[in-house]
Amino acid sequence: MAEFVIRIPRVSVAVSEAELTELLVEAGQHVEEGTPIYVIATEKVDQEIEAGASGTVQWTGRVGTTYDIGAQIGVITS
Repeated sequence: MAEFVIRIPRVSVAVSEAELTELLVEAGQHVEEGTPIYVIATEKVDQEIEAGASGTVQWTGRVGTTYDIGAQIGVITS
């Protein structure tokens, strides 16, 4: 079983952290690569982030929490 790690992406060179503001899919839900799965907020922008792989989503991150860029917030297993 392959795992794709879901991380907080770098949306700007000047940004070092982002808040996880919304999960667009529930844990255990199947998603296709390219489907928006969560929303992050920085000082300058709110942005939907797409799945980097197809499979079943499991979240480890919590909505309302601020994470460093690159922090793991879940996995997609196929």
